[in-house]
Amino acid sequence: MAGFTDRRGPLSTGNPVRKILKDLSNLGMAYDDMIIRNSRAVGFTENQMGYTFNPMGSDADDMYSAFAALSLTDTTMKKNISIFDRDYERKRDQLREYAVQDEIEDILDVITDEAIVFDESNFMAYGDFHGHIASSIEDEIGDVYNNLYNYFGFNDSVQPWNYFRKWLVDGFLAFEIVYNDKQTEIIGFKELDPISLMPGIDTDTGKKQWVQYQGQGAKERKLWDSQIIYLSYSSINSPMRISYVERLIRSFNLLRIMETTRIIWAVSNASFKTQFIIPVGGKSKTRAKQSLAQLMNSYREVVDFNQESGEIVTNGKPMMPFNKEYWLPSKDGESPEISTIGGDGPDLGDTESLKYFADRLKMASKIPFSRFDKEGGNTYDMDASGMLRDEIKFSKFIDRLRSIFQEILVKPMYLQMCINHPELTNDVSFKSGLGLNFVKDNVFEEMKEMELQTKRVDFIGNLKTQLSTMTAEMEEIPYFDLGFLVKRYGGFTREDLKANARAKERADLEKEGFAEGDIEKILLGADKADFKPEEKAGGVDEDPLADLG
Repeated sequence: MAGFTDRRGPLSTGNPVRKILKDLSNLGMAYDDMIIRNSRAVGFTENQMGYTFNPMGSDADDMYSAFAALSLTDTTMKKNISIFDRDYERKRDQLREYAVQDEIEDILDVITDEAIVFDESNFMAYGDFHGHIASSIEDEIGDVYNNLYNYFGFNDSVQPWNYFRKWLVDGFLAFEIVYNDKQTEIIGFKELDPISLMPGIDTDTGKKQWVQYQGQGAKERKLWDSQIIYLSYSSINSPMRISYVERLIRSFNLLRIMETTRIIWAVSNASFKTQFIIPVGGKSKTRAKQSLAQLMNSYREVVDFNQESGEIVTNGKPMMPFNKEYWLPSKDGESPEISTIGGDGPDLGDTESLKYFADRLKMASKIPFSRFDKEGGNTYDMDASGMLRDEIKFSKFIDRLRSIFQEILVKPMYLQMCINHPELTNDVSFKSGLGLNFVKDNVFEEMKEMELQTKRVDFIGNLKTQLSTMTAEMEEIPYFDLGFLVKRYGGFTREDLKANARAKERADLEKEGFAEGDIEKILLGADKADFKPEEKAGGVDEDPLADLG
């Protein structure tokens, strides 16, 4: 048995896992394990691995080889898994080293500041549901979300900012979802090392499991998918970098090489050099070579530049001599010669080449160039006509990052709601409708949408009023139906229109005097005739403002 019962050693709880947590460990975002059970073809990732396996077949006892084929990723999972990359641990160390470089650190701060914005209540997002559901459940979603947000410790810290930034660097994040003793409520989260987790399939139930520290004795754990949150920056079956920082490495290295070579050139030529040519007279060729070798050994210099600290070391010493003298033998000369050498080289005041490679790094970051303007160009233009296309592209990039990162709260929110209301487990639309409404700081996209919506409204109004027909009684009527125009040109989604219709229906039912509980039932499909409106005091509608006269 996996999950709560397979915690070996002195920490074992002996607490059997509830069936609902197993059921919530179905495969993939749609939680539909029938896809895996009935799949017969060889998937893209299976082919890349050179091995295919039916997890419900004859080899079902080997859950590790069952998932080693990655058949899950070809149908439902789509995530990259760090443990399948043998070089990931080394890559992660390298990525973390790059993340502390000044240029990359600044870029990471900009991206994270844009994606994670806190409001006055220290919330970076709010639980949201897109679709039709009873108001009582919709209100409960908000309460559950607030609890989970607090359990993560997000309410009194900038921890979500730190997690998002870490995810951009490492490419993976993993957490254990901790339940109470009765497994009826989520009570906390524990951060895990993603590289310690390996997905698999429980051969008894066909449900998804995660094995932590597989084959490492007492450290090995088996947990259901309903106990694990696993975030991956990249997709396993598409060419992507494993983390955001990886896309910056090439441009950063080229920029650093250009900077380093210019620094070394400047330092090497900063000293005033003097050359002495000393006649060696009638010395033999062997004696002359020995003298020259001694001089070469005496005046040889090794200059090292430390990329991490920016220090320059000359011959093992952290100092550069301000002047240098070179004493050289001359076989044929009769009198010594003294002259200065060096000083020629590129114009160190020319920064165009550095600017080119700095711009390449900015381009790789996806951050609009205007964000790097240090001359006062970083101002908001509230008019959509002043928006840069780069800002719109950047906003979409941030939205893509948020859509992946939101699982850190969406998954436990879904699990808790299904524990509270088991009937939601089989409601596919409920899972797909859950999401986070992030607090936004970038107003460019919002301004654009508002301006476009204003133009749509003006266009609809002009069509309705300017195009008309005449009846037989010479009465002028609009040619177009307003509902048609709104659907065709309003830019509203089907859910927006349905929500508007339900809001109008709710308002009508409230005016008729139906109780709130009855309104909920009617909106969910109950027959209106089965309910009676509440009678007003005195039997007639009273004007609530009458007493104010």
